[in-house]
Amino acid sequence: MNIAIFSFTKNGSCLNVRLMDILKQNNILSYTLPKYMIDDRMTALINLKETVEAHFTDDAIIFIGATGIAIRSISPYVKDKFSDPAVLVIDELGRYVIPLLSGHVGGANELAEYIGGAINATPVITTATDINGVFAVDVFAKKYNLIISSRKLAKDVSAALLDKEPVDIDSDIIEIDVSDIKKKLNPTDVKCELRVRITDKIYESNVLTLIPKSIYIGVGCKKDTDAKEMLDFVNEVFISSGIDIRAIKSIGSIDIKKNEKAINELAKSLSVPFLTFSKEELNAVEGEFNESEFVRNTVGVGNVCERAVLIQCKKLTLGKIARGGMTIAIGRD
Repeated sequence: MNIAIFSFTKNGSCLNVRLMDILKQNNILSYTLPKYMIDDRMTALINLKETVEAHFTDDAIIFIGATGIAIRSISPYVKDKFSDPAVLVIDELGRYVIPLLSGHVGGANELAEYIGGAINATPVITTATDINGVFAVDVFAKKYNLIISSRKLAKDVSAALLDKEPVDIDSDIIEIDVSDIKKKLNPTDVKCELRVRITDKIYESNVLTLIPKSIYIGVGCKKDTDAKEMLDFVNEVFISSGIDIRAIKSIGSIDIKKNEKAINELAKSLSVPFLTFSKEELNAVEGEFNESEFVRNTVGVGNVCERAVLIQCKKLTLGKIARGGMTIAIGRD
């Protein structure tokens, strides 16, 4: 983790040094006022506002001091709990650790518990699901690296559970067993208005899906293919296949396409890596493929998209689909 620590007093500076040692397995940047620099790992704090802004893309920010200082420092940069860093406040005597921001998704609550145990301080947890011992969708999603399909539905699920209403949960992913959670959330197995599914499939809009990055695609296209046309093509294939496009983990193709704008824009829009492979690597993939002599003569490989899938994962689940000079294949582990 990238963690920034700020302190403003003599006592705070001492605690700052303790935290650097406790969290040394992380990438730590420590700041304090010039007159309280007692360790050569510290950096002189000159402009708090600018320094906080520079670190707001970090994983966590820890303030040792008053909560008011922290709140005023972060307020211009706060967006939402899905993108804000974990923000914690610790009093200068190290008695209390308070997660202010991103308690669940950002991991502030977990970090507060860890620090509290290390310095013998009391973590002050205020999130409703935690203090009531209720299943938290965002914590579960973070644990298994799942994408939350709808922030509104996630809030609705939390609200229902806090009101002791049943919620149905199930998993289409063998590796994620929720049978015990299912019994707790819906002990009498009644029909529920709210449903949660761990899946890479497309469900009805009123079902909260928690989506694993479990899908790999291979693509090909003619030179200078329109980027929007490429995205529309991929999106239509996923919809017709009943697979959530947000489940894509990576995109693969042949290395001569590494600078192809349409594929690079596709990867950017999906926030996934674009991996390229040589013709030798692709031809070495074993299996039965829908080969094209024209493609073989052009790039040296009879089928790029299917082979590019099987370099990335074990199973081809959808063979080559072609349209307008574009091709796609889909696979999963």
